[in-house]
Amino acid sequence: MKLALAQFGAGADKAENLAAIAGFARQAAAAGAAMLFLPEYSMFYARRNRPARNPQAAEPLDGPFVTALGELARQHGLWIAAGLYEQTDGLPYNTAVILDGGGALRGFHRKQKLYDAFGSRESDECRAGGAPFSPIATPAGRLGVITCYELRFPALAAAQRDAGADILYVPAGWVQGENKLLHWRTLLCARAIENRMTVLGVDQYAPGCFVGHSAAFAPDGTVRGALDEGCGLITITI
Repeated sequence: MKLALAQFGAGADKAENLAAIAGFARQAAAAGAAMLFLPEYSMFYARRNRPARNPQAAEPLDGPFVTALGELARQHGLWIAAGLYEQTDGLPYNTAVILDGGGALRGFHRKQKLYDAFGSRESDECRAGGAPFSPIATPAGRLGVITCYELRFPALAAAQRDAGADILYVPAGWVQGENKLLHWRTLLCARAIENRMTVLGVDQYAPGCFVGHSAAFAPDGTVRGALDEGCGLITITI
């Protein structure tokens, strides 16, 4: 089974972000991948004034962004997972969606543990979800989801395993900082080993902002594939 991980730096122009995603979908399909995994914030990311801009940019789960993902999924026969800001009556949710190869929304995860750490306050710009993701059947097995900062909480990954997941998707915008790349790679590997499941860490990359270095780890901690800095796509076999 081939899976594709795409790393890029989303910005505040949704059309540009979608164009990048469409390019990755074409590459993934051409490589024979069954699923394409994209980072947190794939729909939209504002470098400044996010508390004000996120509610304006947020969309419902049947809005233009998810609809466009569904069209790409149908066009390429490809499952697609990506992050977006989900519209509410106030601050949006930080949500990851999973669509099947027919374009249907099969599941979504609203990030529960917000990044109020290391001098950041994500709770000022989005609201926390209230429930863990319920793993779903996919071509790669039962898929669980945790988002970015949630990787630092071992119990959340273990709960996905206990709920039946055998592969874990971790969309992220892992912020740069002292030893942050070390944390990212180490924690992805640890979650794979301790839970005996494949872990897919799919990160944004932006100089001075996000570390990149998306990677896939097998249940024994072996690296199945990895990117460095920059934008790009890798396919892995599980």
